[in-house]
Amino acid sequence: MTHRNRRGSSCILPAAMAIQSGARRSALVCLSTLSLCAVLCPTPAAHATPQDLYGFGVRSPGLAMTGVSFTNNWEGVYLNPAGLGAARRRAISFGFQAAAYDLQLDGDRYPLESARGSTIGFHLPLPFGDFLEDRLVLGGGFYTPANVLLRGEVAFPEIAQWPVLGRGQSIALQVGLGFDFHGILDGFRIGIGMSALANVVGALSVRLDESSTFVSNVETQLLTVFAPIAGLQLTQPEWGIGAVYRHEVRSEMDLRIEIADLPVSLPMVSVNGLIQYDPPQLALEGYWQPIPQIRVVLNATTRFWSAYSGPYRPTTVNSNIAPAPGFADTFSPRLALEATLHDGRLTGSLRIGYALELTPAPAARVANERNADGSVHLEGGMPVTRPIRFIDNDRHVLTGGAGLDYEFSGGEHLVFDFYGQLHVLGDRTHAVPLATDVVDAANPAMRSSGVVIVGGWAMQVEF
Repeated sequence: MTHRNRRGSSCILPAAMAIQSGARRSALVCLSTLSLCAVLCPTPAAHATPQDLYGFGVRSPGLAMTGVSFTNNWEGVYLNPAGLGAARRRAISFGFQAAAYDLQLDGDRYPLESARGSTIGFHLPLPFGDFLEDRLVLGGGFYTPANVLLRGEVAFPEIAQWPVLGRGQSIALQVGLGFDFHGILDGFRIGIGMSALANVVGALSVRLDESSTFVSNVETQLLTVFAPIAGLQLTQPEWGIGAVYRHEVRSEMDLRIEIADLPVSLPMVSVNGLIQYDPPQLALEGYWQPIPQIRVVLNATTRFWSAYSGPYRPTTVNSNIAPAPGFADTFSPRLALEATLHDGRLTGSLRIGYALELTPAPAARVANERNADGSVHLEGGMPVTRPIRFIDNDRHVLTGGAGLDYEFSGGEHLVFDFYGQLHVLGDRTHAVPLATDVVDAANPAMRSSGVVIVGGWAMQVEF
């Protein structure tokens, strides 16, 4: 097998060029250099929404990211839109959350920036009468990072990176509509919702004018894309069940560099990639209340990571791209317990939970490079290989939280909740070392581990 250590995709440029003047020669060399840099440089991007990592809202993250079977407020726009149908009062919520990373590669700290941002949510029963009275509830939930709207990198595959955990800084927008079948089938609800993202498309036009001066024009567009969410819920006095399907959330970037009016032709170059991604997922959940003050929740979430093609896209028709990520579908079991105590107008809640988040990523390895069409890149009839250092670990997630709900004399409620999470990454050994491309079968010493600490709070008013 042929192995090459290359820092990007290849591009074929003309070997001989007819230049008529020194000015044009300098301009063309400069432009060729810019084109080559566009091919060889990584593209800045972001990878996914933080609710897929830590849960959405403030009650659910304290309960091991459960809530599909019992959510009854604006958190349902992501957890399960059917739960919105249970709301009977209007509510608006504001909160804040943050995540700090201590990731280790071969005993050294990997520098992944902390993620923090604010959350706004609301739900609104729609004031219809007759058959639709107390049936339709509209909700929305929005997470905005503190520093940027989207952050991340599509780095060269040889560079060690955490493509699953490095997804905590991106905007999240969800809306949903729940329908309650009370009076027809009490406790049964259905709901639909969507997550909204944007594809980034555009063109950079470069040409030489009559005075041999570079003239450029940049045009970009944000094209909204939607990912549907659909669920159902059945609750009874002592138990409840729920199911939700969340379609894949993806956003592409495609910026084309168009070169014109030159004495030679240069290839079309694209700066592109998959910049934001959550896999399709299906969650099934049930809860049981042995006594009214105790709720036990069991959740099973399957993520279809095998649909992930990786962040890389060819930059020219002659480009080679990185090996396929080889991600696999995952199954995440979750268990949570919530205790509720009442004292007059005050209601307090305590929450604990555990989730096992299995990694979709294979260990870092040497794999086959691909052609632009996705086929294996061959030289001399043999596959060309290169390292792919996508680092990820199984995570044991311990969660806890608490809440206070005070009811005023007019029926209004003031609710304060907070939560914390500890993600413990299991130790993992990888087949390729950290600093070189030489695989030593006797000493495959690249090891990864770490912890992630997450916390947040929210204040909610119901009226």
